[in-house]
Amino acid sequence: MFKTLFQYIEEHLERKISMEEAARAAGYSASHLHRLFTFAYGISVSDYIRKRKLASSLLMLSDQTKSVLDIAVTCGYEYEQSFSRAFKEEFGMTPGKYRMTHPVLPVTPPIQDFGYECGSGLLFGPEYVMFPEIRLIGTEHDIPYQDSVWLCPKVALEFWDHQRQKIHGVADNNVFYGLTHHPGAGAASSKYMTAVAYKRTDEIPEGMKTDSFGGYLCVKFHYIGRHHYREISQETAHEMYAAIGRYCNTEDPPADIHLEKIDMDEFDGEYCLFEFYMPAKKTGFFAE
Repeated sequence: MFKTLFQYIEEHLERKISMEEAARAAGYSASHLHRLFTFAYGISVSDYIRKRKLASSLLMLSDQTKSVLDIAVTCGYEYEQSFSRAFKEEFGMTPGKYRMTHPVLPVTPPIQDFGYECGSGLLFGPEYVMFPEIRLIGTEHDIPYQDSVWLCPKVALEFWDHQRQKIHGVADNNVFYGLTHHPGAGAASSKYMTAVAYKRTDEIPEGMKTDSFGGYLCVKFHYIGRHHYREISQETAHEMYAAIGRYCNTEDPPADIHLEKIDMDEFDGEYCLFEFYMPAKKTGFFAE
């Protein structure tokens, strides 16, 4: 999806790159590319290009024969002051001070994660995020592992279409959560809660329960699919969870709890965004 775009950016760091050029290199319209890129990497295309250009300017600044103005123009800035301001915002010092001191600075490297193909979309991750604690209310289901790829979507749609309307005090009416508890090795099924987050609730509808998730460091994966949320296929779901399992270096469920999040407002008519979170300390990325 983005490999040709990243190649184009790296090949043209020493000149101005317009959003229209970047979009042509990626094969999308400018507006479509902006949305997809932000979905995938949590940063806009223009911000990523700016960061890569500023990173490349460090090497140019090591060449004393080049003036700061020449380097600014090479990086696509019309004025030296604009370049110096952007440089200071990125690195905390002016280009002139960098030339004099040559400190070790963190830079934005070229992105190498082009996503893992899963059916009609791409899976990105892992990345580490602090997930805030949320309170959930919804219905809980016993889901046999062998049936999870088709049964979880079925009960999720049933909850979304027919049961969530009974809940009052919802934090966001457009966000669905699926909370899974894994009983442990040898279990044949999991507990899957189809839910919404709530701000407060004076009454729990019959047949529903409350639970919570977050308030700790999580590993995050996210899937971008070229379809509506209702059209995630069994093949795609299977490939997605298999890929997450490989990231976690285990054939068992990667954690004893995980959370799925779908924001219906994120669907742009063609692409959807599906987010997956699990406690970091449970995955092997961090020691207990």
